[in-house]
Amino acid sequence: MITPVFLARAVTTLCAALLCLNLQAQERRAIAPGFPSKPIRVMTTVTAGGGLDFITRAVSAKVGERLLFPIIVDNVAGANGAIAVNTTIAAAPDGHTILSTGGSTTINAVFKKFDKDVRQALAPVAQMSSQPYVLFAPANSPLNSVQDMVALAKRNPGKLNYGSTGIASVIHLGMELIESTAGIDMVHIPYKGSAASVLDLSSGRLDVLIAAVVSGGQLARTGKIKALAITGSKRLAEFPGVPTIAESGFPGYDLSNTYTLYTAAATPPVILTALNREVVQALTDPELRKKMAADSSVPGEPRTPDELRKILIADMERWDAVVKKANIKLEE
Repeated sequence: MITPVFLARAVTTLCAALLCLNLQAQERRAIAPGFPSKPIRVMTTVTAGGGLDFITRAVSAKVGERLLFPIIVDNVAGANGAIAVNTTIAAAPDGHTILSTGGSTTINAVFKKFDKDVRQALAPVAQMSSQPYVLFAPANSPLNSVQDMVALAKRNPGKLNYGSTGIASVIHLGMELIESTAGIDMVHIPYKGSAASVLDLSSGRLDVLIAAVVSGGQLARTGKIKALAITGSKRLAEFPGVPTIAESGFPGYDLSNTYTLYTAAATPPVILTALNREVVQALTDPELRKKMAADSSVPGEPRTPDELRKILIADMERWDAVVKKANIKLEE
């Protein structure tokens, strides 16, 4: 039998639940006027399982907890990321369609792989993470530093070789930048991925290789290859005695695998600012930072959308100069 007391308690509980939902809805609306009004779609330019997919899902889950609104991660691979990029460019500029991509997007933009110039067609939201690379050499190599590599390459033009993850990849252009700056000529050997190139390096078929810590770290720890330099702006705790390339005679050199979020360019600044704030705050979460550390990544710097736009423009200008100087052509 339902007593008046039970009924009163039930009504009170229901009202409290409705009030909670109402407060949550108000919290969602408070992020920006009318935003979010529906689930947010985050498109990655890769298939599931890789580093970009892992970081995107980890960050999206944490931001979703903060927004109290679903964020759907969608793997839209193919055409070197062009499908996801062009979909974002053509999306309604309301912040509900977001692109998650790595440094290859700025390089592909140099080769005009997208429907529009991303500098005008995309608006940066926030940088999720950054993962510096390491310049490795075989364990028995006479090379022990970047200076050794440059000196040997100058004495033997066209003799030293290096591997990469493909023509016009971030690693390829990073090495081309070293070549052009130092005035040396090395032979580029492109691979379809990092696994085969790391194995060839350990067997001595490659002279040097820029690779991610997760790709070459274990072989370095077991003494099968050795680290010559860090490509990022800071030294790594995993290789405390290894200098950066910038410290090795290339001031300002900084090559990292950065994962960044973008949306359509005409998205209102208030939404961009709100999304940026949520991502930056999510990146302070200890659990999320622990997940990134396991991937040898560090949380992105808390830069504003305007600051990230300047970086986007600078990156495109840098790679455009490298591509033109090296006369790099993409295979069709």
